Amino acid sequence: MTQGSLTAVRRGRRLANTLTTRIVQLGGAGVIAAITLIFLYLLWVVAPIFRSASIEPGPRITLPAAEILLVEANESDDYGLRLDGSGRGLFFDLATGTAGTERDLGRALVAARPVAGHNGLYALIDTNGALGFVQAIYPISFQSGARVVTPRLDDAFEDDWIEVGRPDSAEAYDVHYAGQQLLVATLSGRTVTVSQFRDVEAGLYLEEPRQAEFTVGRDYDYLVFGPRGLWLYLISASGDFELLDLARPLEPRSRYSGRVARGDARVSAVAPLLGRYSLIVGDDRGRVTQWFLVREESGYELTPIRTFQTRAAAARIVPEQRRKGFAVVDAEGTVTLYHATSGRQLAEHRMESGAIAAASIAPRAGRLLTALPDGVLQTYLLHNEHPEISWSALWSKVWYEGYPEPVYSWQSSSADNDFEPKFSLTPLLFGTLKGAFYALLFAVPVAVMGALYTAYFMAPAMRRIVKPGIEIMAALPTVILGFLAGLWLAPLVEANLAAVLSILFVMPLGILGTAWVWSRIPDSISSRYDGWQGLLLLPVIVATVWIAFAIGPWIEIRVFGGSTQGWILENLGLSYDQRNSLVVGLTMGLAVIPTIFSIAEDAVYGVPTHLINGSLALGATRWQTLVRVVLLTASPGIFSAVMIGLGRAVGETMIVLMATGNTPIMDLNIFEGMRTFAANIAVELPESAVDSTHYRILFLAAMVLFLITFVFNTLAEVVRQRLRTRYGNL
Repeated sequence: MTQGSLTAVRRGRRLANTLTTRIVQLGGAGVIAAITLIFLYLLWVVAPIFRSASIEPGPRITLPAAEILLVEANESDDYGLRLDGSGRGLFFDLATGTAGTERDLGRALVAARPVAGHNGLYALIDTNGALGFVQAIYPISFQSGARVVTPRLDDAFEDDWIEVGRPDSAEAYDVHYAGQQLLVATLSGRTVTVSQFRDVEAGLYLEEPRQAEFTVGRDYDYLVFGPRGLWLYLISASGDFELLDLARPLEPRSRYSGRVARGDARVSAVAPLLGRYSLIVGDDRGRVTQWFLVREESGYELTPIRTFQTRAAAARIVPEQRRKGFAVVDAEGTVTLYHATSGRQLAEHRMESGAIAAASIAPRAGRLLTALPDGVLQTYLLHNEHPEISWSALWSKVWYEGYPEPVYSWQSSSADNDFEPKFSLTPLLFGTLKGAFYALLFAVPVAVMGALYTAYFMAPAMRRIVKPGIEIMAALPTVILGFLAGLWLAPLVEANLAAVLSILFVMPLGILGTAWVWSRIPDSISSRYDGWQGLLLLPVIVATVWIAFAIGPWIEIRVFGGSTQGWILENLGLSYDQRNSLVVGLTMGLAVIPTIFSIAEDAVYGVPTHLINGSLALGATRWQTLVRVVLLTASPGIFSAVMIGLGRAVGETMIVLMATGNTPIMDLNIFEGMRTFAANIAVELPESAVDSTHYRILFLAAMVLFLITFVFNTLAEVVRQRLRTRYGNL
């Protein structure tokens, strides 16, 4: 071969090397760019839930002067209704401020309340103490392709007015609807009148209202129904309260009394939150406190849960209609938005006029309507899409309504809209790490020890069969593993728990016994099977499993008193769920083993032969060489294998989805299930409304899962590089 041809070959190789280098660099840059884009997309979806709320002045609507009792917006937030003391109901356009349909009810009013849980229904009381109901209706039609709304105010029950007594004030009157039962309560002096109406949904009174009057022992200023009308709060301006039990219809009895104000502070405003489980009480010291009933050993007690601070005394509290948020208008004319569950002050705004006659928040919580004493309506636009989210609500314990104490909880929906969703990510993080821990607890010893034996001790002929066989296990769909785990393995483990637990003792004893027998065999015989011991051990493993299942019933009777699950609960305090961490550890460990085994086996098999031969030549045994040379040299690769297996376990979806029970609980108990980030996203994302709080929090969970794997991989790479630097020169 000539010098020119040699030069040509070198140039071709140089070109191929350069081209290969550029392709690899381009591929690496593409991977980094793809990961960056994924992270940016997740951040783009998640960012709005942390956006600050704001209050902006909206249209100012000038209507005829009147003593305004109530002002509300309709469902679509385009029309409003005003009810005044002269008995007139006036509709107006929220966008243009123009007055629309008006109706005169023909009687002067002293109080008007919207009926919670029944859209557009209002309960009115006239100056004679008679109660009536009107219904706001917003029919829609289309004229020349344009949407036209023609609101009207109808009598809800054929213009029937029932005598219930005139309340002392608008705060001494409340109405509650639940389960085709409507309750109305008025407070006049020390007399409380409770009226009960049936079959409200039918639009008719099918029977005369049942009424009861009773006298309380002191003067009260505020009257509020509790949830489902089961009790009634009576609160005085001095801060004393009394709780009346209405569980037996119209036979009220005092349950207990106490105070809802601190020291000598006086109550200045009271309002119930959605569902009426919580009372929001404001005092003249600028404190606004959330109270609800908490079950104690002695019974229920009204307990202060959260306290917010306003600039001045709370003059009016305006709750949202569909969330646990509320607005507080203080004596200095500042309106402040709060959310009870997240415990956050969201936004505040200085109003043009401090005194207001009535106020309400639109059903969709996008607008605040305030009525000034001169009849002018000032609206405010509320930008407050995700008030229930805060870092504390996501990661700390939250005291939810009806709970005896603060808890971590994930419950994105409930059967009753009166309860707030619970979006704590802590149970999901705990479940993710718990599932990965138990999977690696099973997979790492089996995979790493198997890799050491396969690469260092196993006969080459057997290795050529075993290694590809284990690696091909990685191709087994995890949905099949999850299916088998949920429908076959979980019931099997539950029915034979004593046998499964006995395997942990019987199998090691069987293997150690076999090893002891093997050590007594003459070298002339055992050397013939050097490298094939693993194959000879398979019957022992099968036999020990069979023995464990054979003696399992005897162990359950003799040791566990006939019920392993019952013994564990009674003596260890651990409950047993059929789909639990033990099943997940076995199944997900089986899915992780091929990954860890393959990488670790390559790392061990790649240890230079001269290092092994040199150690043996210096008199070290094969085990000494394995521990002091092979393991140290292969440690970067083994560590990488374990970390990749961890990433695989953290991101596993189908197995934990089908084999855990998907219960978002925080318990290290191996016999209880869990809910992981990946499984939760798979279950709930298809059912979440796009751009809703639930939707964005699921993307936040995906971003947290992304960051967990990123942090783990980064730490793994740092440790691997240090191990390589330390042991790479052996």
